[in-house]
Amino acid sequence: MQPPPLAIPGAEDRVILERPNFILRRFVTWTERPPVLVVAPLSGHFGWLMRDTVIGLVAGHDVWLLEWKDASDIPLTAGRLAVDAPILAVMECLRALPTGMTVLGVSQAPTAILAAAALMAAQGEPHRPGAMVLMGGFIDTRRNPTAVETLAARLPPGWFTRHCGITVPANHAGSGRRVYPAAIHVHALNRYLARHLALRGELYRKVTADDRADPKGFPFLAAYSTLMDLPAEFVEDNVRQILAEARLARGLLTCRGRAVEPDVIDDIALMTVEGGADDSSGLGQTHAAHALCPRLPSALRRQWTEAEAGHFGLFHGEPWRSSILPRVAAFIGATQCQDRVSLDFSSAKEEP
Repeated sequence: MQPPPLAIPGAEDRVILERPNFILRRFVTWTERPPVLVVAPLSGHFGWLMRDTVIGLVAGHDVWLLEWKDASDIPLTAGRLAVDAPILAVMECLRALPTGMTVLGVSQAPTAILAAAALMAAQGEPHRPGAMVLMGGFIDTRRNPTAVETLAARLPPGWFTRHCGITVPANHAGSGRRVYPAAIHVHALNRYLARHLALRGELYRKVTADDRADPKGFPFLAAYSTLMDLPAEFVEDNVRQILAEARLARGLLTCRGRAVEPDVIDDIALMTVEGGADDSSGLGQTHAAHALCPRLPSALRRQWTEAEAGHFGLFHGEPWRSSILPRVAAFIGATQCQDRVSLDFSSAKEEP
């Protein structure tokens, strides 16, 4: 099933492209603005989770959203949907959109975005992105591993498939597909929420106060708790290849047999954003993308750490709206300029 539409105020939601495993939407505002493609994380949440991100961006940008379908609704004829599936989806969307797009993603999405950009840059594709904004991603989990990555490293290969996977029953479009079900995932998310509530952490503030600061009154808890089934092979690959083995950072990640080599990127502007209180993606894990792109000139780099933000605050609520969004918007605006190489984004330094 799909959740209710995002219903972005002042914008018309149009489906631009639909495939068995994803939907590409555009939020039309009838004014010419810098374009940006938002890639939702393949985290078990629907694209609904990105509503606050889209609301913030649509005020000054032409926004597209790549969101994922419930794996139980994806026919077996769509094939395996492993770790390369979101990479291929990002590439297909970029090829269908105007050239020079800025691509923004959080959590699992930065891995797919960076990999897609590297593969397209290696082929000299004209529709490769003009800029990337990677937020709270798992680019190099060897840096300050969190409990999430420590657990992933301890689990033997195939553990999720054996212990958490189920087969979609005959009354669904995805009949016969192995999935990691929302019914199991919700227990892990509830424990995470309970810990934050007990410690009065980031999620405590979001469910008790942060939404009241949102002029649209959007309830964070509803987005957090509306879940979908994930392809079992993607969960297994993501846990093993991305979280436990850091294959992208180690130069070992492949997509349909092609090596993913970010060091070929030399003209795609890069901004990384981390949260100082992020307990999912450790400090330095997203900023590591800069080291993987050594040919990229300093003029096309920027990084920012939002000291008080946790994982969700990077794209939802007060830290996103008041501090991160203005910086992201400035970066997008600057990279849309024709004379990008004359800009100085202070490569390895944070903003003052």
